[in-house]
Amino acid sequence: MKNLQTRFLKITTILSVFSFAVANAQVSKLNKADSLFRAKQYTQSIEIYKGALAERKYSPAMLLKMAYIEEGLGKIGPTLYYLQLYHLASHDDQSLQKMEELASKFNLQGYQNNDASRLSRWFHNGKMLVLAILSALLVLAAFFSYYQRKNQRQPWLAFVCLVLVSVAILYVNNSSPATSVIVSADNTFLMDGPSAGAPVATVIGEGNQLEALGREDVWLKVKWMDKVVFVKENAVLKVAL
Repeated sequence: MKNLQTRFLKITTILSVFSFAVANAQVSKLNKADSLFRAKQYTQSIEIYKGALAERKYSPAMLLKMAYIEEGLGKIGPTLYYLQLYHLASHDDQSLQKMEELASKFNLQGYQNNDASRLSRWFHNGKMLVLAILSALLVLAAFFSYYQRKNQRQPWLAFVCLVLVSVAILYVNNSSPATSVIVSADNTFLMDGPSAGAPVATVIGEGNQLEALGREDVWLKVKWMDKVVFVKENAVLKVAL
């Protein structure tokens, strides 16, 4: 038993040292990328940033730097992609204004900041607050039901409230914002079906944003100008952290 404990302790120590070394190496890489960015060696720094993002090691500041670099390189698709990721990470609405400006400048679709999109963002950004309010209402309805039963009354109203609030909690808890993708290359084909042999619906340029509805093999089902079409998965960048 003592030997087993000693072996377990050794393994735990090795794993801890290894994890610490990996974390330090990652921090060192990001520090190097930041140093390269400050020295205006942008192409070298963004490659390190991309590696960190692929490993889900990012910060809002890093994503904003990546958008800045891509804009300087004249790559509108990646610029808007990293701005979208920055907004997801920071909820900074100034990035939305910047995206609208770029979309207007390059005549791109999918960046309209209308009342519906603002309401959707508010709902998902305040999801925890909405759940807290609904939970409080659920407790209140339960107390009201108990009070009516104690006074030998039929708690129909309380029961209806309990059901409605419970359904609302389930809906809010399971809801998620619409996933979007950004076209990463010019002359991207949108097809009427998930096949290279399907009729071509239209051809669009880099930087346009589409709402993703699903996936079929290597094809993404997307919405474009209120029409459901299909695009090759490798032709777009998925906006998700």
